[in-house]
Amino acid sequence: MTALPDGIEALCALGEAEGFRFLRRLVDDWRCGDNRFDQDGEAFYAVWLDGRLAGVGGLNRDCDDASLARVRRVYVHPEARSHGVGHALIAAIEAAAAGRFRRLVLYTNAVPAMHFYEGLGYRRIIGHPQRSHEKTLPRA
Repeated sequence: MTALPDGIEALCALGEAEGFRFLRRLVDDWRCGDNRFDQDGEAFYAVWLDGRLAGVGGLNRDCDDASLARVRRVYVHPEARSHGVGHALIAAIEAAAAGRFRRLVLYTNAVPAMHFYEGLGYRRIIGHPQRSHEKTLPRA
């Protein structure tokens, strides 16, 4: 993906209304070139429902460990939750990571998101300031 998807500003506004600042960081980092999910092994996904941007999420390499990747900037439109959008995003991210990385990590402090990830097999990490959950990927 060479540009952020149409509708990202509206999705960003929804996220900010819920108290999530990470979508604004996604937009700002993309615009200045700090993170466009375009390094080797990285990916960025968008899901549309009925012609409207319903969710986004990406995969970044970890800067310190080549076997580790980070699930980043996953957000689903409130009206699209419980419609499989989050599952589709994570499935795409995990498929992109499979065979390239051994583990995925992420950070969330939102309780509903914690439950979502744990339902997908992510284990909680206690005491790490930048990682709340991890998942070991199957070997290729």
